[in-house]
Parts: sequence; structure tokens; C-alpha cells
Amino acid sequence: MNIIFTVCNRTSLCHALALAKSVQQFQGSIFYLCWVDTTTPASLPDYIKLITIEELKLPQWQQMCSQYYDFELLPATRPWFAKHLLGLHPENHSLIFLAPTVWVYQSLDSLVAKNADIQVTPHITAGLPKSNILDDKRILNIGMFHAGSWILKRSEESLSFLNWWAIRTLDRAKFDLCNGMCMDQLWLNFVLVHVKNTLQITEPGWHYGLHTVLAKDISLHNGKYLIQDKPLITANFAGLDFFDPIWSDHAPLLGKRDTFKNMYSQYRKEVSSFQKYTISGTPGYGQIPAIKSNRLFRKKLAGHLTSITRFIDQF
Repeated sequence: MNIIFTVCNRTSLCHALALAKSVQQFQGSIFYLCWVDTTTPASLPDYIKLITIEELKLPQWQQMCSQYYDFELLPATRPWFAKHLLGLHPENHSLIFLAPTVWVYQSLDSLVAKNADIQVTPHITAGLPKSNILDDKRILNIGMFHAGSWILKRSEESLSFLNWWAIRTLDRAKFDLCNGMCMDQLWLNFVLVHVKNTLQITEPGWHYGLHTVLAKDISLHNGKYLIQDKPLITANFAGLDFFDPIWSDHAPLLGKRDTFKNMYSQYRKEVSSFQKYTISGTPGYGQIPAIKSNRLFRKKLAGHLTSITRFIDQF
């Protein structure tokens, strides 16, 4: 039995419900929606189990709310929800975290390794082709592993790492690359040190998204998506529908693969089918950032102006 969970607030609620629907295509999983907001969604589909942040009784919750933006607060709570779920399920089930922007295309049963305590997702498994949108350096800044998907099995080492990870997200999970922080994600770099039986998931079809568009070909064959001629397992559409501190800057990569663009269009229809669950207003927990709708255009324009002034300064 797999326990699959995601963490969201009202911004990503429809996406989380779409994820739950995709999980329900395949039997044998329990799905938890872990909720970090003040208004609780009503009348959710009966295949979804809801856990609210209040149930966790986090030791520094008010401090976390005051120091984190809402998009930082969500990943900061992920290891804490994982600890809570392991407490609810003392049996040795596999615990699978998927970001709310993921869609599942194949059963995950064959992916869960019996001999691994933790399975993590490398951002890249080879050097990226040259691009002015995403390069190896940007990947190094945000860490070796993608925090949008990981699998954990109960063991002494995995539980010890989870505790270590959770303590650090209390006050060291801001998106502040200049000061060595990238939400919950950079701490995953240390999993190879803490947990001897760590496995890196390298299947081409696992967790396809903006981080892999440049490096992996995607195609459609007989109605099935293939990544490097292997079946697509999951895709992550982070950065495309709402602000993501890492991946929204790389949204133009969507245009690099027409098949991925078409797949995203189908995903958008699935997300839109859950609009009736939308909760208006801004998230109730965490600071609310002022994100301009045209921020990418402004950033590109600022880059051009900087190039012009640098050229002028040379003369």
C-alpha cells in the first residue's frame, strides 16, 4: 500500500485535486491532501483524506507564518506532514510525496524500490544543452534533487533524516539563494550522507518538467507519451499556472517541446474541471508577496537595459 500526499493552500487547491484524480486511476494507494490555509475546502471527493496544519501542532508555527511567504511556508511544512503521516500509519507502507502540480500517468508500484529507505529525484542526470533560459549553474544553485517528488520507507536512518530535515525547515527554508537557502530543497543534498540506502530515481519518464525539457525528448505514440522512448510516469507542471519561485522564471521552456505544450494544455483542462472548489482571496497563512503579472517581461526588459548600459560604459 502506497501513501501518497501533497501539500497545498488555496492557490494550488485545484491542482492538488487534479493530482488526486490522476492517482485514483490506479488502485492500491491512499491519498492525503495536506492543507496549509485558514479556510478549509468543503465537500472534497471521497477518495481524498484531508489533514490540516493545525493538527500538527508545530512548535514554532506563528513564527513560521510571520517569517515565510506563503510559497515558502508550504515546502517548509512538507517534512512535518510526512512525520505526521508516518505516525498515523505505523505499518511499513511507502510514503510518496508529490507536488500539487504533478499528474500521474502510470502506476507507481513498479517504481517503489524494496531495498531503498529513501528515493530522490535528480534535477538532471547529464549536462544540459546550452540555453539562455536554464543551465547547469542554475541547477547547482537550487540543489541536486527536486523536492517535488520523493519516496520514503520507514527505517532508523530515514526517520532520523526526516527529523533532521524538519527541524531545519522551521527557520531555514526561505527562498534566498544568495544566503544558501532554497526552501526545503537544498537540505535534500545531504540525504546521501544521512541515509545509506538512498536510491536516485533515474527512469526517463519520472517527473518530467521544465527542469528536463532541454535534456529529454518527449513524443506521442499510439496515444501514449514517451520520454526517450520510455513510458511517461509523472509530469510536473510547476511554474506554469501560478508563481513558483524557482520554475516560473523558466516557463519559456514550455515552447521548446510542442508535445509537452500539448500535454500541458490537456492538463489545464483537468485542473479547470475542479474550479467549483476554488476558494477566493489570498492564502491565510504566510506573508503574501506582490507578484507582478508581467514580471517575466519586466525581467527580460531589465536585462536588455543592463546590456545596453554595459555596452555604453565600455566607450
